[in-house]
Amino acid sequence: MPLLDSSWRLLKVWRASVRAGLVREMEFRANFLLGVIRQFLWLAIFLFTIEVIFQNANSLAGWNKAQVLVILALSRLIEGILDIFLTRNIAEMPHLVQTGQFDFHLLKPVPAQFYSAFRKTNLYNIGNFTAGLILFAYATTLIPHISSLQWALFVIITILGITIYYSLLILVTSLVFFTERLESLWGFLSLFTEPLTVPFDIFPRLPRVALTYLLPIAFLVFVPTQALTGRLQLWQLPVAIAITAIFLLLANLAWRAGLKRYSSASS
Repeated sequence: MPLLDSSWRLLKVWRASVRAGLVREMEFRANFLLGVIRQFLWLAIFLFTIEVIFQNANSLAGWNKAQVLVILALSRLIEGILDIFLTRNIAEMPHLVQTGQFDFHLLKPVPAQFYSAFRKTNLYNIGNFTAGLILFAYATTLIPHISSLQWALFVIITILGITIYYSLLILVTSLVFFTERLESLWGFLSLFTEPLTVPFDIFPRLPRVALTYLLPIAFLVFVPTQALTGRLQLWQLPVAIAITAIFLLLANLAWRAGLKRYSSASS
């Protein structure tokens, strides 16, 4: 089957990228280790802040300490995954387009969008993933009676959330084809992850709705945590699927429109 063969070929390319990333990081082991330590210290600061909050309050916008820990853990875990496989590659796009190096992406025997998004694996950020995974394993033990349905909804919403975030990144990245310079892209992308470490219920209604349906980063961490803690309403699942489909379509349309405008810096 052509689709299966194509998917298998892309998987082989991705596996080669992971191996190359591991080799690259092990060439500078001290830098890799310090990066991991820094990310664990960053998590420790978050944990200290949560401890201070719950020494003076029983809940945060209706969320108890264990549930807030799940949000924090999931934010570190997912942000770590995205940094390792995706976000850093996207952040390099302005430089690649301005210098004409994007030409080489178009010449690769794989889709340019796939290669641009996943060409390098940045294992330097594995500290966030590891710390988040450990905290997530611990925090979920503090939440009683997580049912199989809750776990299933959590997995589905998490996959949809990552797909939505990927679509948002492609949408923003496509702007590099329409502007002469977009060096602030990395700083702009980092704004997407800033609200992820807190329950979105602390926000006023209008920003909360905007971050759920207009710029739907809530589906990356907050809504999956709602699913895991039994707060998710079933109508939110088809809404999440619809939002994912819409943003994935918009991202691909924006990417294709950008490719049509692209002209090599060397031409």
